[in-house]
Amino acid sequence: MFSCWEVNLFIFRWLDDRLPFWQNPTRRLIFQIILGGVATLLTFAVVFPLAQRLYMQHWPTPAMVTRGVVVCVTLATFVNGGYVGFYLMQAFWAERQNNTSESKLALADANTLPNSQTLVSVDVSNGQLRLPPEEIAYFYSAGGLILLVKTDGLQIATRYASFAQLTPSLDGRYFFQLSRQFIVSLGAVRAVQDDVNRKLIVTLVPALHRQESHQEVVVSRYRRIDLHKWMQSVE
Repeated sequence: MFSCWEVNLFIFRWLDDRLPFWQNPTRRLIFQIILGGVATLLTFAVVFPLAQRLYMQHWPTPAMVTRGVVVCVTLATFVNGGYVGFYLMQAFWAERQNNTSESKLALADANTLPNSQTLVSVDVSNGQLRLPPEEIAYFYSAGGLILLVKTDGLQIATRYASFAQLTPSLDGRYFFQLSRQFIVSLGAVRAVQDDVNRKLIVTLVPALHRQESHQEVVVSRYRRIDLHKWMQSVE
């Protein structure tokens, strides 16, 4: 009987490595029942007669073999049932712990997510994007198309035809319109230099063209004072 027990435990561990319950519970149970049953009967068929011959000096009678088979099958059933029950308890506990961890993580995420008022809503071709201002470098307008350029260089076409449609959704604390073609966030500004006729040249990163290291934008003298005020207010 001890041999039958050991064989079943070996099969459990072997299947745990090759076919865990969580991958396919139904298939695992089928394999466990078939392999466990066959292994139990083969083990009994070999060990029991040899033990009888060794210790009792005779081979077992058919009646003894039948009783032994019943006992082994019963033992295998209890072992399999106990193992499955133990697994279900472990799975239930793991699921409970996982739900608890996910709840804590969701709460932590909720506490760390930016306020909904700081997210920028941008209409794009396939829906709407909601991005933190720090992920947006600038908006570029050309030929009736507005491009959103992210800080990683990714360019996304929006559904706006002009800045007049876009600016109502932008917070002036985070964005400033440099010219008719550019609305920028402070994080994209790398340098501001004086130009002729009291104009300014603003250096932005990333550039519109990937082969270039930066983007230069000329700011008119009429926006010069407003630009300096905006930069001072957000620094």
